[in-house]
Amino acid sequence: MFILIVILSTLADQVAAYVGSDVILESEVRENMSFLASDPAAQKMFNSIDELRDYVLDELISQKLILIEAENESISVADEQVVSIVEQRIEEIKERYPSEADFFKDLEENNITLQELKQYNEDNIRAQLITQRLVEKKIATKITVSPIAVRRFYEENKDSIAIRPGRVKLSHILLAIRPSEAELRRGFERAMDVYKLLYAGADFSVMVEEFSEDENTRYKAGMLGKIKRGETIEEFENVIFSLKPGVVSQPFPTRLGYHIVEVLNKGPDWVLARQILIAVSVTRADTLRYENLARRLAGLVASGADFDSLAREYSDDPTVDLGEFIMNQLSSPIDAVVKDLEQGQASEPLLTPYGYHLIYMKEKIDEEPLTFEKMRDQIYQYLTQQDLQKYFSQLIEELKEKTFVKKFENRL
Repeated sequence: MFILIVILSTLADQVAAYVGSDVILESEVRENMSFLASDPAAQKMFNSIDELRDYVLDELISQKLILIEAENESISVADEQVVSIVEQRIEEIKERYPSEADFFKDLEENNITLQELKQYNEDNIRAQLITQRLVEKKIATKITVSPIAVRRFYEENKDSIAIRPGRVKLSHILLAIRPSEAELRRGFERAMDVYKLLYAGADFSVMVEEFSEDENTRYKAGMLGKIKRGETIEEFENVIFSLKPGVVSQPFPTRLGYHIVEVLNKGPDWVLARQILIAVSVTRADTLRYENLARRLAGLVASGADFDSLAREYSDDPTVDLGEFIMNQLSSPIDAVVKDLEQGQASEPLLTPYGYHLIYMKEKIDEEPLTFEKMRDQIYQYLTQQDLQKYFSQLIEELKEKTFVKKFENRL
């Protein structure tokens, strides 16, 4: 997991590369590194920050070269097409997380706003569409994959590619570990004591420093900054967007504890707010309580109880079906839990940062051999993409030969 790369304002005027008459700033490289490093799908691609930077800088140089050539060829794309694809891409990114709240929590932890994420994807998608049109104009006519080549590839590789791997369809019950009622009550009482002081005229900033347990805002007078709709967890957003400027909320709970929030200013889709957080701790006894509940539910499933019905009653994740997965591509610790399950069985309780899970084997599909007829279209697409990548790399090299390109080493 990469540590987030902070975009430093002091780097804004440093040049990472020249491409023709354009420049790529170090801040631009760092920004792209930040977005890529926060993507779970990309985190396994690089072994070091330097390796990530080299990749990002090379991609930005190639992108500049393509955009310069596309401008020379009068190639462009409509804004409406880009926006539509961006919205779809954001939804796909959200689906990688257990819940929408976890998606926004990850953005917050990585100091990325939803608007910044959208802008990053908009820039990249626009470049991709322009690249696609340039490729269609300059490269597509060069690619020819014959039926003989497709058949030869199948025969030479069928032992490794002509097997449909085993697949599983999984469901789950999530039991988020919550504090006991007694601890929640103590937290509420502490929050109410603070609220009464505020109601009596105490200075909000003083109360933040004295009582707030949010280390991120405690020494900033509780300031959360400007929050846009969709940028924070739902239960927090529902309250703060209902407040009028100047009003201090009564204590309200989220999974982080009890919040007291003052909205300082407000727009159509944003609020400027500060908060006092009274954290509520989870104890070992709380963890054991939910582990015992998970074991009891596992026993009910083993006795024939309907898993979906139990999930609707007990699960804290409304998404019961996790989807279909290739068996040998499941990540730890799910792979170890699933490998011995048969269809219709539930796992032992599995503890993750989100709480206790029961994993249910909804369907188990064994691996099967694939005939040439089933593989033909996939092989054709694969060979086409191989040729496309080869000619695209050649195009980039040709553009480098006729365009001035100079890269600078990492100067951090």
